[in-house]
Order: sequence, then structure tokens, then C-alpha cells
Amino acid sequence: MDKYKLGIIGAGNMSSAITKGILTNGVLSPSEIIVSDLSDEKLGQAALLGVSVTKDNAQMSQNVEYLLFAVKPQSFPDIAKEIKQGFDAKVISIMAGVTVATLKSELGAKKICRVMPNTPCMIGSGMSALCFSGYEEEEKDFPLSVFSALGEIIELEEKKFDAVTSVSGSGPAYAYMFAQGMIKGGMNGGLSFEEAKKLTLATLIGGACMIAQSDKPIDDLIDAVCSKGGTTIQAVSYYRTADLEEIISEGVDRCRARSVEMSHPGVESIIKIYTDGACSGNPGPGGYCAILTSGDLEKVISGGEDNTTNNRMELMAVIEGLKAVKKPHSVVEIHSDSAYVVNAINNDWIKKWISRKWENVKNVDLWKDLNNRLLMHDVRFVKVKGHSDDVMNNRCDEIARKESQSRLGE
Repeated sequence: MDKYKLGIIGAGNMSSAITKGILTNGVLSPSEIIVSDLSDEKLGQAALLGVSVTKDNAQMSQNVEYLLFAVKPQSFPDIAKEIKQGFDAKVISIMAGVTVATLKSELGAKKICRVMPNTPCMIGSGMSALCFSGYEEEEKDFPLSVFSALGEIIELEEKKFDAVTSVSGSGPAYAYMFAQGMIKGGMNGGLSFEEAKKLTLATLIGGACMIAQSDKPIDDLIDAVCSKGGTTIQAVSYYRTADLEEIISEGVDRCRARSVEMSHPGVESIIKIYTDGACSGNPGPGGYCAILTSGDLEKVISGGEDNTTNNRMELMAVIEGLKAVKKPHSVVEIHSDSAYVVNAINNDWIKKWISRKWENVKNVDLWKDLNNRLLMHDVRFVKVKGHSDDVMNNRCDEIARKESQSRLGE
């Protein structure tokens, strides 16, 4: 029988927050936890919580049921070599960019829980995404209870973790920047820093609660604050003219792209596929285009149908793009302006359609084909704004339109 329920490698800020959350919420008692670190100072701080401490990672890992990695990703390879022999603990990892596959290969671990928490976990107001590999259902209860003690949780597939990183993992920084802008604006109007800060934070917290508790679309909530010729619409109109939502979305996209690179260090290059479809008549003559890029390489694929729909062309662009990816298990990022396609994938509509035996689903032949191809690779979908400044998707749009027009005889 293991001496400790939980071992934690690393005694930094997040490790301390996790330990405090566990103890405060009665998930475990101090006698059930052991923490390791090379720093005497950090171990001293951990010991003040009543838990056991050590500098011997190898010995600790042999005496715990669950082992949580709370160290910087670059420290992991050396630690893995130190503890790999005879390793049998259930793994919990909060290391950014370290995938389940890496944890398996480096440790020989059979049961892995990968977690993406964010910094508000340190005050009990966090958001953590968890994915499991090899865990029995009853074994999941412990990691879920640990991170529930730090805020909200959600269980997701690992392929969505790069998106999680770009939204909740990095998101606090975006919120801080927006708050900073509001505070600055308030101070420009004569408020003191403390006055503007209090007004800003209460407003942001209240706005978030309104979104959480309302079943209305966010656009409706925005419109409810605005009145024609009033004050709010002046700011909102300016933000819309400046394309604030797209600026924020583009930042999230860039963050996610970097997360993909970090999560796949052995991948020579991520394959990006830009897609678009066009149709004259809907139904009518249509065309599609997919542009594949990998490093400095580029490949353009296009075609069409004489009697089709825009949705079919959007789907065919994605399918034909994936057909051109010859190396199995590639990391692929698909950029599409089709909400029809992106929402179906990112919101797991396909699973629902399959459970209903594809009842009342249009373009079943293409959806089945696409679903099979998604299983061949690690694919992420990125929603882009149609006819925006996205150069690659604009090229796709132009080529798809030419394919459509060619079938009109123009």
C-alpha cells in the first residue's frame, strides 16, 4: 500500500495553491501529501502546511498513488530519467506543452491526467481543463476533486488543449489588459486610480455573471446596454469599427499556434490548410479551394461541381485538403470561414449526428468522409472572418469563385 495518496514534484506558486486547495477543502489531510523540490526555502514553505517534504524524487515516486508534476516543462526530461525505473504511479501533470504521448514515452506511465489550470487557481477562482488516458472512471474522482477545489473544471479531449491554453490558460492576461484600458479611460475622465479600478472590476465581474446567467446571445446583451444616440453606442461603434473582436480573436489564434508548436517539438512543421468554397445560385455551379502550407512549401488544390451548394463546397475544400496530407498522424490546422464546418467539428455535432444515425443531416457522404479523415491526423479548426485581411483565405476565396464561374461558362 502506498505511503502517500499524493506526491507533488515542484513547490512553486501553483503547487502551493494546489496543496492549500486540497487541505482547505478537506480533499486530503496533510499526512497524505508529500512534496519534493531542490530549494530548501520552498520546501520550508511547504512544510508549514503540515505536509511531508523531500528532495528525493525517485524514492517519493515509489511511495505515492498519484504523482503530480508541477515543474517547468524543460525540467521534466531530467526528472523522468531519475524516476522512470519501476514507475507505477498515476500521473497528474500541469506542465504546459507536455503531451500525454510524451509522458507515456518518457515515464512509461500507463495512467495519465493532463491538466491545464490558470493562475486564478491560486485564489480559488481558476479554470482547469482535464483530459485522461488509461484512468478507470473511479480513479478520475481524485484529480477532479483536486482541481474542483481551485475553481471551475471541464473535461476535454487532449486535441483541444492548445485551444484551452489560448483561452483560459493565457486568458487572464487578456482580461488584465482590457481592465487596464478601462481604468486608464476612467482616469482620463478625472477618476483616481482606485476609483477607476473599483468601478472597472465590479463591472467586469458583473458582466461575466450576466453572460453566465443569461440564455441570450452576447450580441443581445451588448445591444441591451446601448441606446440609439446614447453614450454606450459611441464606444461600442468605435470598437466595432476598429474590429476589436477580430483583434482579440487573432491574438488567441496566435497564442494557440505557439501552443501547438510547443506541444509537438518533434514535428518538423505544422501543416496549415486554408480553405474556402463558393457557389453561384446555391444550388448551382460551385467551386472550392484548399491551400496547404508547411514551412516554405505550398500546394494549391481546387475543383468544383456543376450543381451543388456552398456548404458542400466548404466541406469539399476541407476534405480535399486533408486528402493531400500524405504523412499519417500529421499535426494539421485548418483555417475556414465556414461556421457550418467549424462549429460542427468544434462543438462535436458529428458525434450527435452519428448517435442519431445521421437523421436529417445534409451532405452525409461528405461528413462521413471528413470524419474518417479526422481520425488519421491531429486536426484543429480555426474560424476566420470571411473576406477579411486574411491573405491566404482571400486567395482561397478568389480561386473558389473562379472555379464556380468557370462552370457558368464565364
